[in-house]
This record gives sequence, C-alpha cells and structure tokens, in this order.
Amino acid sequence: MNKDNILKYPSRNEAYKIWEDGIKYRQSRPYPFPLENEYRFHTQGVAAASQAIAEHVNGMDREKAFVLGLLHDYGKRINEKIENKFHGREGYEVMMDLGFPAVAQICLTHTFPNQNFDDSEYAYPQEWKDWAHQKIAKIQYDDYDYLICLCDKFFEGLSMVSIEKRTEGIAQRYNINKAQKDILYKQSIALKKYFDEKTGMDIYQILKIRD
Repeated sequence: MNKDNILKYPSRNEAYKIWEDGIKYRQSRPYPFPLENEYRFHTQGVAAASQAIAEHVNGMDREKAFVLGLLHDYGKRINEKIENKFHGREGYEVMMDLGFPAVAQICLTHTFPNQNFDDSEYAYPQEWKDWAHQKIAKIQYDDYDYLICLCDKFFEGLSMVSIEKRTEGIAQRYNINKAQKDILYKQSIALKKYFDEKTGMDIYQILKIRD
C-alpha cells in the first residue's frame, strides 16, 4: 500500500483485485451487464493513458496514476439508473470503507473537472448534484484529479478516440443538450492544453491518438 499526501491508495496488484471484485459484484446483480467488455476496455485504457502521461510530468507517480485510472469508475459496479444512485457516490463510499480515500476522491472528481460546477451543466437528479457539491467542497483538487478527468475523455466504446469523438459519444448516450455538450468539450480541451504544457508535448502524440 502507498501513502501520498496522507491519502491512501492500493498497490497495482491490490487494485486489480478490487477491480475484478467490482466486476463480479456487478455480475451478481439482478440485471444484465451488457457492457462488461466496454467497461474493462475503458477502465484499463484510462489507467494506461494516465500512466503514460504521468511519466512525462515532473512529480507525478506513474503507479498512482495507473491505479486511480483503473478504479475511477468502480461505482459502476451498480447500474445507477436501476438502483437510483450516482456511480460516483457508490465508488466514493465503497473506497472510503476500504480505506482508500485517494481512490474515493477520484471516483467523485473524475465526473466534475470544474470543482465549482453549475447544476445546469449536468442532467443528473438534483439530489445527486447536491451530494456532489457537499463532498467536493471539502476536496483539494490536484493533478491526479485533472489527469483522470482528461483520460476519461479518450475512450468511446472499444476505441481510443479524440476528445471531439468522445464528446459526441457522450452526448448521444446520455442525451445531453447542446449547452452541456459544449461545456464538456471546452473543459476537456482545457485539460488537454494543461497537460500539453505540463508534459511539453501534444498528449495525442503520447497516446498515439489521431485527431
């Protein structure tokens, strides 16, 4: 187990066990898990992309980046629509119970690159947004929060894609309005520019993404 700025997170081997346990939990629920392959691809992809970028940023830990990327969507061990619970909250609460607050934080913040987000930016139920506001107010974002937010925007279906294509996919899947889509795109591009500067490279080149 590692310790960084007080917040604990599991080792890579521990993270993979937790990741598999989450998939088994989802498989045990009384409803289908049709996107299991996509979930596996997405979470492993975010982990690998986060590690690759972290290797080019002074002061970032590649192992921590990988682990946080792998477990960022742990809350999807439930179907949030069927169980009427935000996947960010599910992941946050389970990881806090497991004693991994660094992962709990990422389970929440990867959905909200803007810590002071406006409710109109999201189509979630108000009670979910209220809960997120309450928790996020107590969090100090760092480059790991921003990194996972960014890398979450490079995967659509079973492909690594540009931010533009990912934004289109999210808009279609969740039926978000044009204003929400534009905000999502602008936030994601801003994060890319931030890490372009941090690494001194075009992130697309690091990840071999063809825009």
